[in-house]
Amino acid sequence: MAAKPIPYHLHTLFLFTKSDMKTLIPPVTLFAAAAAPSCSIFRLFHIILWLWVHALQLALANQTLPRAIAEDALNHPDRPLPAGRISIHAARVLRWMMIPVCFLLSAAYGPRTALASVGASLFMLAYNEGGGANGHWFIRNALNAVGYAVAEAGATLVACRNECDADSTACAAVALSAGIILTTIHTQDFKDMRGDAATGRVTFPIAYPSLSRAATALFLIAWSWCASRTWRLDQISAATMGVLALFVGVRFVVRTDVRADKISFYWYNVWLCSAYILPAYYRLHLAL
Repeated sequence: MAAKPIPYHLHTLFLFTKSDMKTLIPPVTLFAAAAAPSCSIFRLFHIILWLWVHALQLALANQTLPRAIAEDALNHPDRPLPAGRISIHAARVLRWMMIPVCFLLSAAYGPRTALASVGASLFMLAYNEGGGANGHWFIRNALNAVGYAVAEAGATLVACRNECDADSTACAAVALSAGIILTTIHTQDFKDMRGDAATGRVTFPIAYPSLSRAATALFLIAWSWCASRTWRLDQISAATMGVLALFVGVRFVVRTDVRADKISFYWYNVWLCSAYILPAYYRLHLAL
């Protein structure tokens, strides 16, 4: 690996986190900017950097597991390990190096952010090396909810000019998000059912093919209603959230091929981002 030029290594790091560039970083960045009492454009760069460094730690922890390497050969052949861009040994060394890197970066923002980084690292240990990713699908979903909550809390603290600025609205936003992730994170598994089944991984969609799709539609509609009530949306905004949830939910139910599931998952992230910016609407409503 050392003989390769620097752009090659940077591209390799990017490929580790490529999937997170659309499923983790954009929605959580929007969430942090909306949940924080105040957030400038300049702070957005801090949020993205903090999230990307932790996403890299998560990707390395996940993608260096033997099961994940076999799974990625089917589902994600462009990732660095199945593509042969980096050795397994080098990737595993980098995986453990990222823990102190993430902690030191977080400590620069304050003790609460450092604590969030520790929580994120513990989640990654439980999910990957601890076997959470191979456990029952509900435990896996619960761990994902915890992981997202910790990431959102840390990103929100980074968004604040001072850690002490985080208030009850930010806490409520994190709690609501945890519930959303717990009950809808399996939407990312629909498109990967073939690879998951081939490696023996039992996800909610594999365990209950029809029920999981119907449940997705119901949960999206229910959470849209809950978010509308929590953040006191006007009728037009609440209706927009409801229609978007209905559209995404129906897509998952009636369009079940792999390509359709990939597109539906993009739409799910549009809905998720919409839900994540609602705390900003609430703050604006209070200010007026």
